[in-house]
This record gives sequence, C-alpha cells and structure tokens, in this order.
Amino acid sequence: MKNIILFFSILYSLNVYSQEKPNYPEPEKGMKRVDLKLPKIENDNEYKVEIRFGMEMNVSECSAVNDFNFNIKKLEEKYGIQPYRFPYYVLPKEIPIDILTLNNNKSNCDESKKVKKKVLSSQNILKEYNGHFAIPFYIPENWTVEYRLWKVNSEFKNAEQQ
Repeated sequence: MKNIILFFSILYSLNVYSQEKPNYPEPEKGMKRVDLKLPKIENDNEYKVEIRFGMEMNVSECSAVNDFNFNIKKLEEKYGIQPYRFPYYVLPKEIPIDILTLNNNKSNCDESKKVKKKVLSSQNILKEYNGHFAIPFYIPENWTVEYRLWKVNSEFKNAEQQ
C-alpha cells in the first residue's frame, strides 16, 4: 500500500512540476507577434539587452527625424504561464506617437521630396540577458523590435564624497 501511495505521489509531483508550454495568444487584427530570440553567448550574466521599437516613416529629405516618442507605460507585461513565468509584452494597436521634426539647414534639399527612413523610439527597455527563451512582443504591424547588447562591468566603484 505504501508503494502505491508513493507511486501516485511521485506521479502527482511530476505532473505539477513538469515543464509546461507557455500559452501565448494569437495577434489581433492590425497587430503582429515578434519573438526576440537572442543568440547564445558565453558569460551571458555579463550582458544586458536594450530593446527599442522602430518604424519606417516617409519624411522630407530636409528633415532630421531621429526618434519618436510614445507612452511607454502603455506597454503591458503579461505572462504565458501564470503567475510570473514566460513574460510577453503587448502594445496597443492604436498607440499615439509624437515626432519632433527638425529641418536641416541644407540649401540644396527639396522640402517636398519624401524619403523612407527607419526611426527608433526614444524610450527603451533594459532587461537581463536571456538567450534561452524567446520574448514575444505584440506590436502594431508597421512597427519593429530592435535590440542591442550592453556588456556589464561587474565591478562596483566607490563614489567619492565631495
């Protein structure tokens, strides 16, 4: 009898602690899912990942647009397995953006001529490096997810008192 109870206890614990697959939703109309899969590297604890959003815009060739702004608080963090496993991020479909357009002082540019330019958001997300699992982002169809790696110096320096 003890063996039967032990057997079912082991089966139950294996079922409870087995690897579950995250449950990610399908993207809504006008949205797309982009999975940020980072390459595997050595000493990944020495790296951070900076994530920004981008989009292509038609701007005047005289324009010096470098970035755009949106309310980063609208970015929702949700989880594929509740309560806090396998995070994914969702931006609203119709998120307002602010673009600051500056004109270059080029004398030979045509204000009416439009060029396509990739512009990145001024807001960023800084995350721990994780090359094991992809991080899904649900973003508007005309947006992209861009990232770059930052190497962390693990030494803390003492700040001098003035």
